Amino acid sequence: MFAILRGANGRRHGVDFQDDPVSVDVSMSAITVQITVTAADPADPAKARYCTIALPRDALLAAMAAASVQKAPDGKAGLRLVIPE
Repeated sequence: MFAILRGANGRRHGVDFQDDPVSVDVSMSAITVQITVTAADPADPAKARYCTIALPRDALLAAMAAASVQKAPDGKAGLRLVIPE
């Protein structure tokens, strides 16, 4: 898994999580949704790789609604709930 962000100055910043296990934290308010993905470095916790994105809640809801009506290539719904077994 990876993340690529482009800053206001136009520079790209990448975070490559490779195949390492990640933790995902989601925080919401009435206006904003903040999502943080972190892959810890067991050898040095100060070198944990992470990516945080904060976005308008209404924009996220609109994007998810649009994705939910799209069909996947196999004909199933575009969004699905994944539950650990």
